[in-house]
Amino acid sequence: MNLGNSLLVSYETRSQNLSNNLLTLGWRYRSAQRASDGNYRWEAQLGYGIGSQGNGAIASLSTTILPGILLRARYQGVSVTSDQASFNIDLVSSAGLQSGITPGDRRSDYFRTQGGLLIQPFFDNNNNGKRDPGEKLYTENPDTLLVVNNRVVKSLQPDIQSDRILVRLNPGTYRLDLDPAGFPEDWQATTDAYAVDVIAGSYTPVMLPLTRAYAFSGVVTDAQGKPINGARVEAVSKDSKVRLFSVTNTAGVYYLERLQQGTYDLLVNDKPVGGMTLKLDASSQGFQELNVQQLENQDFRAVIPSVNQSVLPNKEKDK
Repeated sequence: MNLGNSLLVSYETRSQNLSNNLLTLGWRYRSAQRASDGNYRWEAQLGYGIGSQGNGAIASLSTTILPGILLRARYQGVSVTSDQASFNIDLVSSAGLQSGITPGDRRSDYFRTQGGLLIQPFFDNNNNGKRDPGEKLYTENPDTLLVVNNRVVKSLQPDIQSDRILVRLNPGTYRLDLDPAGFPEDWQATTDAYAVDVIAGSYTPVMLPLTRAYAFSGVVTDAQGKPINGARVEAVSKDSKVRLFSVTNTAGVYYLERLQQGTYDLLVNDKPVGGMTLKLDASSQGFQELNVQQLENQDFRAVIPSVNQSVLPNKEKDK
């Protein structure tokens, strides 16, 4: 258990002299409140030690007074090497030396048995899946963006910094989901869910690339200008690996969303739209309007396309 009341059992010995030992049975309380550095606001322990040097009570009380600094009072009626009682008041550093982690992020006591995630969402401007120089990190709205094992990350008390989101977890395998509600406007995730392993003693780094998101909307009408209900509008990538579709409503409106950068053919009911090719790159607008009309010969053509150079008709088929 990490919070509230726990029963503890510990055994100490000296490698130089195996006859010196101390068995301690005790109770521990950790407050639900945490300091700004993630340490417990209060921690208390009360126990009784039985060892080669004698028996005695053991008690301690600690609180975080500064980020990475604990004030601890400790009474020990017996130790592994002495039967003399002792009382100390100490300032204890909770900082570790893990690369890239600021003081307070890694406490040696905590990370003997625990681990965590170091999450870094970033704007993948060139859509190559890795963070390149100049690509900014995005740590806003993590409470709506991240879900760990079907729990919103807020419930796990993350440490949110300008360049990372730290989540402390027990060792194991976790599912990390990205909720579209937390995406920045006109951006999306290339992958919606990840399986990540947490190992005791360290943070597992997780890079989350966010790419530009594009959307098209418009109305599909027949030759007389009446809306067509139930038409299937598709954007198909040139390699046919990506197919996104929308079905028009009673007003003939379709909405294609979550398109990534690339080149797409536009189809209505499996027929090409006047040879229309959608070319999306970093300069393209996030949302564009494109209406489609059915001709007398049952073919389709684009009508009043968005005035954006990323939407280019194929003139060879445009009649």
